[in-house]
Amino acid sequence: MSVERAEKAVSSAFDAVSEAEVAGGNVSSLILRLNDAVGLLSEARVRLADGDSGDSVAGFAGQCIEIANGVRDEASTLRASALSQRDFDFKLSVIGSVVAVSSFLCFMFLFWRWFEGYYSRRVLGLRPEVVVDES
Repeated sequence: MSVERAEKAVSSAFDAVSEAEVAGGNVSSLILRLNDAVGLLSEARVRLADGDSGDSVAGFAGQCIEIANGVRDEASTLRASALSQRDFDFKLSVIGSVVAVSSFLCFMFLFWRWFEGYYSRRVLGLRPEVVVDES
């Protein structure tokens, strides 16, 4: 029956939106459209319970299926995009950390070399002072 297909489509779309949200995607517009699909499904159920003709029930269920399938497809695309962005951000942070640590270690090595030379010149430049004991 078309109402059962609509229920399955809405359930599938809901699962896809949940997965996209977990992946980090912005699903607010998808949720609004999913609510529209649920509203159409509800209207189809009410008409079916009232004994309305099959054409109006099938019309509401068909619209519901169409919206739910669109939401499911967009949620899958959004999920893939969010996962890709998350991987890129991770790689960028790893590369940035490696460059920062390497730069810091090079700077510290050069500073140590300079300080060692400065200290050696200063210590070697000192002359012992002779003090005469007048006691």
